[in-house]
Amino acid sequence: MSPSKIVITGTIASGKSTLCKLLESKGFIVISADEVNKSLLNPGAINYESIKKSGEFDKAFINESLDKEKLGQIIFSDENKLKKLNKITHRNILNEIKKQIDLIDEKAVFVEIPLYFQMEVKFDADEVWLVVADYETQIKRLMNRDNINLSYAKVKIESQRKLINMKEKSDVVFDNSTSVENLNEKLEEILVQKDLL
Repeated sequence: MSPSKIVITGTIASGKSTLCKLLESKGFIVISADEVNKSLLNPGAINYESIKKSGEFDKAFINESLDKEKLGQIIFSDENKLKKLNKITHRNILNEIKKQIDLIDEKAVFVEIPLYFQMEVKFDADEVWLVVADYETQIKRLMNRDNINLSYAKVKIESQRKLINMKEKSDVVFDNSTSVENLNEKLEEILVQKDLL
């Protein structure tokens, strides 16, 4: 049986991870694209080797070690470098996710892809579930989560605000501006509606 593939995505600090934890607590399998990417950045793994070979990100390497923080700084300050990195890594991440899904014998599998709508290489999803939160809530969460000041939090959020039509392109939209309890209630409603509970 091939599981139904449901993508969880959303804006920064909206509560994607919270929704994923709730799904896991209900016994669902959640694959994190970020975790898959981390494993592919280990020395010898495909994304590590591809980034090294490209010669574009030499400053992020200290001897044989890839400094992920330095890599983050490079791509955050240069949009062209970000595009190049995405071109190198995204297809490999999606191929690895597909391999993992092929081994799963469940009704549905959830895949957390934070930047789903920005990806040029698209993941073949059956449904997209979007998590959003109001601006003030996002700001507070981001400052607390990343221990950053207000102006940096605003910069991070603005960099994603260019994304339009996310709601229109999604099958389900969760507004996570209030409490985890409310989010859980909405999730249970949707799971029943989709015949997944």
